[in-house]
Amino acid sequence: MFADIEEQSNGLVLIKVNSDEDKIVFTNYGARIVSWKYDDNNIVLGNAVEADEFYQANPFKFGATVGRYGGRIENARFDLQGQCYQLEKNDGSHHLHGGSRALDTKYFDYEVKEEANRVKIIFTTQLKSEEDGYPGDIDVKVIHTYDMEHRWTIEYKAVASATTLFNPLNHVYFNLNKDNNMINNHSIVSDQLSMYPLNKSHMIASQAPLNLSEVFEDNEIAFDSIFKSNHTIIKEQIQQFNGLDHPFILDKGKMTVENKNFSLTVTSDMPNVVIYTLNDSKVWKHDFNIYKPHSGFTLETQFLPNDINMYGNKAKSILEAEKPFYSKTTYQILKK
Repeated sequence: MFADIEEQSNGLVLIKVNSDEDKIVFTNYGARIVSWKYDDNNIVLGNAVEADEFYQANPFKFGATVGRYGGRIENARFDLQGQCYQLEKNDGSHHLHGGSRALDTKYFDYEVKEEANRVKIIFTTQLKSEEDGYPGDIDVKVIHTYDMEHRWTIEYKAVASATTLFNPLNHVYFNLNKDNNMINNHSIVSDQLSMYPLNKSHMIASQAPLNLSEVFEDNEIAFDSIFKSNHTIIKEQIQQFNGLDHPFILDKGKMTVENKNFSLTVTSDMPNVVIYTLNDSKVWKHDFNIYKPHSGFTLETQFLPNDINMYGNKAKSILEAEKPFYSKTTYQILKK
């Protein structure tokens, strides 16, 4: 495998990883994935041709590294070590994805390492307390690796100068259809598919998740079946959000989404995954926005959103000062 580097305008760099069967593109802007082409099929949403214009104004955070806190924090505030922190309100009254100066807005330093069977890109940057309002500065390293087994692996490493919150994720949108039509025909495969219902403010309504595998009496559930379900809770949730935007428990650290041609498996040491089905595609008023509702889905591995206000000092997103953080998530695509 080998990598080519292409410089675009405004400091944005494209790193193009090639093999006989695959082509995957990353950028230093937001340490993000830009495209992933496998078996002549584009399986992620993005733009590798006009990336320097496409990403900075894109509100969907396509392919971006998100943090320091992925997901929402209720009322944009939290208490930590006896102090209350007020954050930027960038989602109504709430704080979302680390705010407007978060990881997805950073131009990362990078290093490319080419090996015989894989290419590794090491992105580095720093989050500063004075910029985002969280306690402590964090040195962040995001390592993207692509190998000959059609596996894209993300490793997150971080060290904070003070006890803080850290809940990184990648906001890639997948679509396994060759025509990139709506993802309703995709199915989620999991032995126990447990979903947390949300209230009208997009916060977890109950700490007791709903087991969709029991509701549908199956461990393979089509998005279309979820969208059209008459189950009281599921129907109310889908109507409220026009699709999924929900945290799930990542059963045994693994979940698969598939259509008739491909399967995509995510494995992670993070306990949860948020599945979002691009429910509102009209918020971006731009000619680049060719996307319809349900034209992609995310698999955002993370700690539960708003866990600091749900669990206090037991929240898993708390990162102690000078204690190294490490997490790993892998996505693997295979033909059926």
